[in-house]
Amino acid sequence: MNAGETALLFRDIYVERCYMQHGITLSPGDTVFDVGANIGMASLFFHLECAGLVFHAFEPAPVPHAALSANFATHEIAGTVTACALSDRSGTAMLSYYPDSSSMSSFHADPAAEAALMRTFLERSGFDEEDVDDMVEGRHVVQLIECPVRTLSEVIAERGVTTIDLLKIDVEKSELEVLRGLSEADWPRIRQVVAEVHDIDGTLDAFLSLLRGR
Repeated sequence: MNAGETALLFRDIYVERCYMQHGITLSPGDTVFDVGANIGMASLFFHLECAGLVFHAFEPAPVPHAALSANFATHEIAGTVTACALSDRSGTAMLSYYPDSSSMSSFHADPAAEAALMRTFLERSGFDEEDVDDMVEGRHVVQLIECPVRTLSEVIAERGVTTIDLLKIDVEKSELEVLRGLSEADWPRIRQVVAEVHDIDGTLDAFLSLLRGR
């Protein structure tokens, strides 16, 4: 949807291979859940990394979801694209959507903090101050969008999923809620998890505790 954001995603996912660290493996026939899929950069990466994967991709914001669907069709990625978020409950929720920084859209948005975070990231990446000002300006104007929300266990039951070989979670501060949407009976179905976790109010410890306990 915009070149700058896509370039950053490409660097993290394809160049630095952020989702394939610490022993993560994929084999033909594996099932991948891409939670917080955005335009599908991670799904496409996994698809190119290993042939024969089956995907379930979730993106609640309408514009990124349209791009996600188009990328699945264009690159012949096998699987299902769903216009919803995953959480610890069912229903609807208000998403704070950033049209110019769609990957930072969140159910727990803080535009000022996120602008500051982007500024710090760009400065550490070597951009000069004037360029950083241009890249940050106006990128955190919020649109509120009401989105459907499901739990992971509901989706597993509805689709008859027996194993999730890789559960990728990148949902901007809602990652713990995604895990809490798993029933005890479904935890043994999860083989691997790769996630971006925002360590706010003990979220990282709680997230790790769930993984270690299961």
